[in-house]
Amino acid sequence: MRLASTNGLPDLWKETYDLVAQVPEGQVTTYGEVARALGDVVASRFVGLAMSRNEDIDRVPCRRVVRSDGYVGGYTGGGPEKKIDLLRNEGIEFSGGKVADLDKVLFSDFKTNYPLRKLRKTQTDLKRHLVLKDCRKKIKSVAGIDVAFDGEHSYAALVKFDFKSKEETARHVVEGEAVFPYVPTYLAFREIPVIQPLMDFVDSETILMYDGNGVLHPEGFGITSQIGVVFGVPTIGVAKRLLCGEMSRGSSKGVIKVVLNGQLVGHALRGGQSERPVFVSAGHRVSQDQAKAIAVRFLTHRVPEPTRVAHIVAESARRGTNHK
Repeated sequence: MRLASTNGLPDLWKETYDLVAQVPEGQVTTYGEVARALGDVVASRFVGLAMSRNEDIDRVPCRRVVRSDGYVGGYTGGGPEKKIDLLRNEGIEFSGGKVADLDKVLFSDFKTNYPLRKLRKTQTDLKRHLVLKDCRKKIKSVAGIDVAFDGEHSYAALVKFDFKSKEETARHVVEGEAVFPYVPTYLAFREIPVIQPLMDFVDSETILMYDGNGVLHPEGFGITSQIGVVFGVPTIGVAKRLLCGEMSRGSSKGVIKVVLNGQLVGHALRGGQSERPVFVSAGHRVSQDQAKAIAVRFLTHRVPEPTRVAHIVAESARRGTNHK
């Protein structure tokens, strides 16, 4: 049985603009303060992006958003110098190119519902359904999924391989607009709506291999785990860099255990001619050993074939080319 997928996502762009609209004349705020008002300081970079795309500088005074060190940062309405001039006209004083006495003019009393806190709670609730045991069902196919973005436009690809023959049997591509921006640790909320149409091609005899971490994650619940729980399918995470943990010494050649806080959270695998490992972890409804074994089975190049080819297909779709 599948849990309900991610619906009712907040419009984080609108939420951000509404927050900045609260900053009064004669005061400034910071990208970090706006991010905290959204519910998580990790959204600071997104706040900067939102300010750079602000098209209503009268209602949304992005000139009043500065860096935490007091420097003004960029300004689409005419650059940093223009931003300083506008703020001076509003009574903000500067010293050495920075806002003088930032603490005295800092606005942080936002009226907010902290939308990111709600999404974090959603992740916590979903994690309670996580299962890390061998998939006992017959495995007929392994399907790789990857997503490529061109701004907010997305291209998601699914490529399916026969488990026994390891031959490709199908590929599908869908495209659309992302309804949620990129914010670190909230990636699943950006990609789940994008890949949802592809899940119609993932049946009960298919294991999903996703370009992202499973439990090899600081919270033990990466995007691949969240996708597995949301859609109720067995998933394996494949990542190109080590997000956390340490590679264990004394592991067998080509297969290195990754340990976090004394617990096995994944494996570093070397395939093809590459000296760089790929990091594989259980996502949902598979064990670490099963995830490793399936990844090794498809490890012709550095990245297992299902996710490697899905990446190529998604990128080809983004560039407007066909890959055969």
